[in-house]
Amino acid sequence: MGITVFGAGAIGGVTGGYAALAGEDVTFVDKVGEHVKRLNEEGLRITGVRGEHKAKVKALEPRQLRGNLDLVLLCVKSQDTVASMESLLPHIGPDSTVVSLQNGINEPVIASYIGPERTVGCFVNWSADYHEPGHIEHGGEGTFHIGEMDGSITQRLSRIQGILSHTATTHITDNIFGFLWSKQISAGFYIANALGTSTMSALLDEHRYRPIFLALLREGVDVAKAAGVKLETYPGFDPMPLVDGDSNQTDAIFDEWADHYRHDLKVYSGAWRDVAVRKRPTEVDHLNGLIVEKGKELGVPTPLNERLVSLVKDVESGRRKQDDANFLEFEALL
Repeated sequence: MGITVFGAGAIGGVTGGYAALAGEDVTFVDKVGEHVKRLNEEGLRITGVRGEHKAKVKALEPRQLRGNLDLVLLCVKSQDTVASMESLLPHIGPDSTVVSLQNGINEPVIASYIGPERTVGCFVNWSADYHEPGHIEHGGEGTFHIGEMDGSITQRLSRIQGILSHTATTHITDNIFGFLWSKQISAGFYIANALGTSTMSALLDEHRYRPIFLALLREGVDVAKAAGVKLETYPGFDPMPLVDGDSNQTDAIFDEWADHYRHDLKVYSGAWRDVAVRKRPTEVDHLNGLIVEKGKELGVPTPLNERLVSLVKDVESGRRKQDDANFLEFEALL
């Protein structure tokens, strides 16, 4: 099976790199010319939790794609989904499948181009960072969950499971949107990390901030419930005890969450790196922005998520500095 990794950044680089090391037929596609050049000339360097590996790979820019593609692993930022599908569409044949290894809930957008019969959802629960052209760091171990949009269990899921298992334990689910929505809810914390300078574990350890994060998560849960979504639990995050539990139980969950990040090489979220390191917009519109949009559609108030979106945009634009004091902006909304 030919594998095209569209977006050779953090998640795509690690996933495609480990698949290539396992002998799979992998082609990387990326819009950054220097990254493509380095991949072709020097190979892909993966460092991190499994030591250092060098994979000999082939890479293209999107304009160099030719013919119909078999399996596409779409690993771009949510804001790049539409442009990526425009590039991919001429290369989608009757046997093509696109799997979304993205943050956010992009499967409906992908399916609007190629149909749900060619679209597979994927929940990614491990971490990585793009460091420089040709170099990706695998920051933390975890799992994949994959599923069809209609919840059916198909033969192709088993084939995809085999490929993704080179990178992480991969589970097949009949409720992929339950996992994607749970991640969407937890993204309130990861996006909020971009507002300040503290690591993820330090923010979770700060008891003054916990009511803020809890209120952000509760808004997302309320929207998901109103949308009829059955939320799923995954290692590191169970939304329901946070919403329904007492303060002692909630503190225990935050303590466990903080401890998880103390043992991870990736100590800041991808959103923090977007702002502080890569100087580019975050995915806030497609994560918390989607919660706000769905909340308005369903009549569910989401004031903290709305404020988070506006604060992050201020930080992205330089109108506001990254500072932990930004979290105190939420206290008047509690």
